[in-house]
Parts: sequence; structure tokens; C-alpha cells
Amino acid sequence: MTKRIALTLAGILLVYGSVAFAIKAGIGVLPVDAAITTLAGLLHMKVGTFSMIFHGSFFIGQILIERRNFKKIQFLQIGYLVFGGSILNFMLYTVLGGVSFSWYPARLIICVLAFFVSAFGCTLVLEMKVIRTPLEGFIQMAAERIGITMGRLRQKTDVGLVVLTVVLTLIFHTPWTLREGTVIAALIFGPFMDFHSSWICKVLYRTEKIPAEN
Repeated sequence: MTKRIALTLAGILLVYGSVAFAIKAGIGVLPVDAAITTLAGLLHMKVGTFSMIFHGSFFIGQILIERRNFKKIQFLQIGYLVFGGSILNFMLYTVLGGVSFSWYPARLIICVLAFFVSAFGCTLVLEMKVIRTPLEGFIQMAAERIGITMGRLRQKTDVGLVVLTVVLTLIFHTPWTLREGTVIAALIFGPFMDFHSSWICKVLYRTEKIPAEN
């Protein structure tokens, strides 16, 4: 269990650290990160700080759906929120605060590598099965209640976030966070996760799948 918690923390570190690099590359991020970055700018908040609030709302949503069936171990998601948001702020404003990437090929390479690392971190968190991630956990629960697949609801969620980001950008003239990088992410992020999922458990635990924690 200790190893799984440590690997989960490592996954969170990789996810949020790579998001900082993707934002710095400046050619587009995942829909959820685009919405968070745009809203954080409008509210004059740090991206990592608003990320805690944004994902925290989905954590609360999980509690409202499950109520008494909500498992105590899932309160560790609060640590996920705080740790992840703090890492994002540290990487974005301290480590990369004075860094800029002007050469487009370099920005493109950094963006793709950031998605690759983020997919690895996300897969690591999911495969360890210590806790749910706030957004995906909420979507999974909501999908079961509504009666549609999680993938379908996640797709609808992403579309909604894209529309929200576009509307806010056009109204308030904020910098575009939805660009070619967003299209690239849509094409490669899922396959990257499938690739990482194919070897993580075999290499770390010599098994196909790890059972979930009760």
C-alpha cells in the first residue's frame, strides 16, 4: 500500500508538472486545462490555486452523489487537489516563471512531451487505484446515474469546456488557450495512456491489473 501511495504521488507530480510545461509552450492545452487557465486569468488567480477550486467542486459532487456510501479513503483526494495545485503553481511561477519559448518547433516538441508525461502520470494514478481523480471520479458516478458510458459523458464535458473557454475568450479578449496543441492532445493523449497502461502494472507489479482499495 505504501508503494502504491508513493507512486500515486509521483503520478500527481508528473501530471501537474507537465501541465505547467504545456501552458508555457503556449500552443494549446487539454480542454479542462484551457478552461482552468482562462478562468484563473479572468479571476486574477494563480492557475494552480484555481485548479484546486475547480477540481474540488467535482470532489464535492462525488460526495453529494454517493453520500453515505462515500468511502473515507476517498478524502485523500483533498491531498490530490492541494498537492497537485501547489506543484502547478511552483512549476509555473517559480521554476518556469522567467522562462519563455519563442522557437515554434521547440514549443511543439515541449507540448507533445508534456502530453506524453502527463498521460504517464495520469495512467499511474489510475492504475494504482488508491483514490479516484476528482473529475474522472465524478464523471464515472454521474454516467452511471444518467445511464450513459463514462467516455460519452467525458466527451460531452470536454465539448462543454471548449465552448465555455471560447465564449469567455471572445467576450473578455483573453489569450487563446485552445490552439493546435489542443487538437494534438485530442489525437495523442488517449493513445499515450493506452501505451503506458500496457506496461506500468507489468513492470512495477508483474501483473496485468492491480485490485482497487476497499
